This record gives sequence, structure tokens and C-alpha cells, in this order.
Amino acid sequence: MLNTWNLAPRQIKLPYGKVETPQPTGAFAPKKLSVREFSGGTVDYSENMIVFTTLPPMNLDATLDDEPNNWTECILAGPVKRRILSTPGFPRSVEKTAGGKVNHRVRASPFGGLGVFATRPIRTGDLIVAERPLLISPRGFEMRVESKGLTQAERIQVTMQEWEERLDVAVKRMTDENRKVFMALANSHTEDRSGPIQGIVRTNGYRVPGLYDGHEGDNTRAYTAVMNVMSRINHSCSPNTCHRFEMASLSFELRAIRDIRQGEELFYSYCDIFRTKIERAEELAPYGIVCACPACVGATKETDLLRSELAKRVEKIQADHHVWMKDQSRPNVLAASLKLIAEIEKEGLSGAPSFTSLLGMVANVYVESDNMNSAMKYLDQFNNHCRA
Repeated sequence: MLNTWNLAPRQIKLPYGKVETPQPTGAFAPKKLSVREFSGGTVDYSENMIVFTTLPPMNLDATLDDEPNNWTECILAGPVKRRILSTPGFPRSVEKTAGGKVNHRVRASPFGGLGVFATRPIRTGDLIVAERPLLISPRGFEMRVESKGLTQAERIQVTMQEWEERLDVAVKRMTDENRKVFMALANSHTEDRSGPIQGIVRTNGYRVPGLYDGHEGDNTRAYTAVMNVMSRINHSCSPNTCHRFEMASLSFELRAIRDIRQGEELFYSYCDIFRTKIERAEELAPYGIVCACPACVGATKETDLLRSELAKRVEKIQADHHVWMKDQSRPNVLAASLKLIAEIEKEGLSGAPSFTSLLGMVANVYVESDNMNSAMKYLDQFNNHCRA
């Protein structure tokens, strides 16, 4: 199913909270979807087409018993679908946990609503769950520049209405099982004139790494994914999980970034954890979240500095380490590295890539100092974090 796609940037600041914007009163003629049916394996699309497609391609009467890896309903630019289908190995099977064991379950969270909890101890780097999204769609659609007689707020509202209509097409294409799961997800955008499907997407969407219309890294052309399990994970500014996207299997993998106890709730950060408490609060506002995680409750000037300047501090230690490797008569970076590691762990930032670098440097210093027991301890931690 196809429709014309406007490749102008889709960077629109959407409203949130309680919005009293009136219904559009200016001249507005809705865009009509011009529909054409193609084979699911078609890749020869023009640059300006929307593609509503199921990936991997499925038979119309298929159920989850036929494909336990599930399918994803997608709204894509034609070239993006072509890129996915041309990925080496596509559609690879979704990764399984060790022994195929389920190590999580969804239940009521003490923080309200539902959450995801570990059903057994999980080590750093271990796979917790891998799943194909229920839906992949653009993070936003283009504003209708040709709508005359509308205020800016009305133009945004028109755009949101059209976005809802397109999302509705994709959701109606889902299997009955997937549609039921999708529509049961939380919606924190019930008063800002988001449609019901758009509200679910805005509340539960994960940005899809590496998937863009056009230039890599252009976030105005990025995509978002809504999932079954991972979209139920609650927020913390000191998360215990991270995720990555595997194009070949069209799936997200959730992994532990520190050891997780049986019964512990899983958390992921909805914001940039390397910002100050005030900055994080601003980023979380559209979700309706007033964060009460330990990092926010106990935030100080020192913890704000740790987060905002962590990368620079690690770069300084790395530079000193390179100097020491050339001249070991100079002081090594062991004391500074161990001190920073302790600060990072206390603040719950062990998912930071710079933390992994620190572990590697400490292991290297111990190797050069012939302290192999300590070297192996930190090398083991380094390898586990590299798996995450």
C-alpha cells in the first residue's frame, strides 16, 4: 500500500499536557490516501512514496503459531524498505536467551501501572528479551504547508490528525493478537489532542538506531518503534538495561548493564542520562513523568557535574594512560580510574560507554603491573559490558 511522501523535514514540536487548542476553522482539504497494492517483496519504489508493509512478509491468514518471531507493521519511505530487505541475512531469526528461558515478566509496578521484572538473576551483558516491534513508523509526519487560513496551532493539529489516520491504517493491518497488545499499551497523551494511536506511539516509542530517511543521524528523519515487552519498561535516570537494534532480524535486544537481582524491576532511561537533573526533567515532561528515581531525589551539583562532564573526565584519563604506556616511569591512571569507577557505579551510570573504557584501562594497567588476578577481574567486567 503506497501514498506520496513529502521528504521535507518533519521537525514539529508537538504539544503535550492539557491543550485547549480549538478544532481547525480555516480552509482545509484532507489529503486522500492514494492506495496501490504491491507484492510484499517489492523493493522498486520511488523516493517519495509511503509504504505500508508487513515485515517479514506474511501470509494473510498467518498466526503467531506460524511465526513465533512475530511480524512488524511498518510505515516506511520506499528506499528504507529496500534497505531493510537488502540487509545481509534478512530475515534472520530473533536472538534467544540462554537456554531459551524466559527471565522476565510483566506485572504491577510500585511506581504505578505495569513494569517488567527479572524472574531470575541476570548478569551484566546477558540478553533479557529480544523482540520484533509491533509497529515501526516515522517519528512524525510533515506539516501541511499548503493549508491556508490556519494558525500555527491549527496547522499542527491538522498534521496530527493526518498522522493518526496513517497510523490507523498500519494498526488495522496487524494480526488480532498484535492489535490487542498494541492498544492495551499506556497512553500519556490523552489531553493534548493526540489521537489514541498517536498517543500510544508517543508514549511507548523507541527511536530505531540506524534507520533514517536520507542522511544518517538526521533525527528529523528518524523512525520510532513500539514493542510488546520493552514498551512496558519504566523509566529511571540510573537504568539497569540498554538496548540495540538488529536490522537483519528487525528486532530490538534488551540487555543488562549491571547485575540484576531476581525480582528486581527493569528500567530504561527515556532521556539523556548525561544531563543535569533540571535538563532531564524538561526532557521527561512530555511523558508526564516527574522522576523520583534515586538519581533525581538525591541529585546534587556534584552528581550533575559527574553526569555532564563524565565523557571529558574519561578522555583526560585516557590521554594520561597513553602517556603512561609510553613512559611507565610516570604515575599511572589506576587511582583516578578506580575513583571514577566508584563514582559511576554509585550514580548508576554503568551503562555509559566511557565506563567500559575505564574498565579496559584498569585491566591494562594491572596487566602491565603483572597483577594478573586483578587484571582478570576487570577484564571479565570489561567483556561483560562489551556484550551489553
